[in-house]
Order: sequence, then C-alpha cells, then structure tokens
Amino acid sequence: MSRLRVFAFAVLGLLGFSSHSYAVEYPPGVEVEEPYEVYEEEVVDGLITPPEYDWDGFYLGVQGGWARLHGTNRFNNSGSQYNGGTVGLYGGYNYTYQNILIGVEGEGAYWAFGERSRGEMSLRSDYFAAAKIRAGLTYDWFMAYVTGGAAVSTFRASNPNFGPGTDSNTMLGWVGGAGLEMFVTERIIVRLDYERIVFPGRSFTVGGTRFKEDIDSDAIRLGISYKF
Repeated sequence: MSRLRVFAFAVLGLLGFSSHSYAVEYPPGVEVEEPYEVYEEEVVDGLITPPEYDWDGFYLGVQGGWARLHGTNRFNNSGSQYNGGTVGLYGGYNYTYQNILIGVEGEGAYWAFGERSRGEMSLRSDYFAAAKIRAGLTYDWFMAYVTGGAAVSTFRASNPNFGPGTDSNTMLGWVGGAGLEMFVTERIIVRLDYERIVFPGRSFTVGGTRFKEDIDSDAIRLGISYKF
C-alpha cells in the first residue's frame, strides 16, 4: 500500500512539473505567432535599379554662346572680323540602333553683329537658321556626335568709303560641327557644341561700288534640352 502511494505521488509530481513548464513557455491568453518566411521576390522588388537613358524620340532645347563672323572681299584680303553673342532654340528627333544614333535637327538663333571693321566695312546680321542631320555614338548617358546641313541668314553691308546707303542679301550656306551631350536626369540633356557656317560669296552694291563678300562664322554654344 505504501509503494502504491509513493508511485501515485511521483506521477502527480511529474504531471505538475510538466504543466508548470508549459505555463512558463506559453502563458494563458498569449498567442504564439508562427514564424514568417522572407520571399525572394519581395527582396528583389525592394532593390533600387539604375535609370535607363533612352535617346530615341523628340527633344526641344535652348542654347547660347559666343560667335565670330568673318567677311572678305576684293578690297580687304585679310577680311573683317566681328565678335558677338548668340542665343536660340533647337529641336529634333533621334533614332538609335544599338549604340549608333541618327537624327535630324533644326535650329534658329539670334546673333548680334553690326560692328564696323577697321576698313570701314560693316556687316550686319540678326539671325540664322539651319537644318541638319546628326550622327553619333552613345554610351549609356553620354553621346558624341557630328552634324552637317544647310543654313540661311540675311546680311546688310555698308561702307562710307564707297558712298551712302546699304545693300542686303539673303545668303544660303552649309553648316558643319560636332558636340557632346549627356543626360543629367532621365529627361534633361545638356550639350556643348561647335558649329561652323560658310556662306559662299554674294554681290553687294554700296554707293555705286559693286563687290562680292564671302562670309563664314564660328560658334561655340552650351545648350539644355528636354527629351519627350
């Protein structure tokens, strides 16, 4: 009889210890949350991907810089040189195949020339416009290009040594140049370019004196454009 009591007390003691242990690990009224899994797609979606720069499409911008105008005639073999500023608009369309870019561009600009040279010859022009084709190589956010096309401007000539009055001509020429462009955001592009325009000689008549004037110009500009 005593052995049976000892065995019963032992069983009750073990049951009490076991229930106490459960009470410590999971107190009554406290829910135990199941562990959650971290999905791979959630981690991938959270990564910051670098921006993609797309050169294809339309763009429109504004540019400005320095320009030099040079004119020669039979009275002045060394020519007359004029310096001034230029500001204008440009826009066009680009198409890229892999890293090769082909595009068309038009520009119109105001340039301030009217300074009289040492030989008293004065060439005045207020504007020029050009239509060009571009070809370039792109590398991610950067591009180098060359350009060429046709240009037009109106020039007024005067020289008091020849007599009073002025004469004007609208002259057609060709344009060539090169430049660099780069994205600064996914839509904003900045450029630095050089452009040369050559206007073949046209005849002017001032004070009864007729002469042919050959005109060329060089310009360096900074531009900023928006890519649509």
